[in-house]
Amino acid sequence: MAGSMGSLELKQSRLGWGALKDPADGDLLSGITAQEQCWAETLPSSIKQRFLCSRFLVRRWLAHWFDIDPLEIPLKAPPGVPPLLAQGWGEVSWSHSAERLLLGWSRKQIGVDLERASRPLAAKALMQRFFPEIEQAQLVHLKGDALHQAVLSSWVAKEALIKQKRSSMALELSDWCKEYNQPIARHLPSGISWPVQVSRISSDAELWLVGWSGAMVPPLETFVSS
Repeated sequence: MAGSMGSLELKQSRLGWGALKDPADGDLLSGITAQEQCWAETLPSSIKQRFLCSRFLVRRWLAHWFDIDPLEIPLKAPPGVPPLLAQGWGEVSWSHSAERLLLGWSRKQIGVDLERASRPLAAKALMQRFFPEIEQAQLVHLKGDALHQAVLSSWVAKEALIKQKRSSMALELSDWCKEYNQPIARHLPSGISWPVQVSRISSDAELWLVGWSGAMVPPLETFVSS
């Protein structure tokens, strides 16, 4: 089945999120591949379980959308490498923050990012170090929480864009200028503007920023842990 989705083809982009909770050990090991288990063994113990849990949930959620068994999802997602689905199965991207996982799928290449709006951040120092001067000039009038939210929103947008391009923040962060309060960012070396959306959603008395770059933003679905 890995060559094509066939009758399982999804026609609309999907975006979902839910709790990043550890399943029972038996469920976890039966819901990931032998290769994913081998990759996990190379990781420090502090991140091994999170790696396994995220792959388990990504497979489970994609399987829900495709209506097939989770282990039939042709996913290749080693640690630290952009995830890939087999040719013909579309594009996938995900992000986790605190105890939440955000998953996006589309026929087109996409990138997603998730952050808590309350994440501690030295906003002014981060802006001065990593943002291009043209973007700093748009934010210089902001103070306090307004600056914090603008910088964090820009960061989320850029992370989603850079994931879409399958690059890294270390290489490209300073190359992007997010237009303040606009769903667009400009890639300064090329001069090309890219659409990117950052939404604010509230859940369990907490505010979250959801970034999406690529195709048209689909409605956000909630996955409920069984």
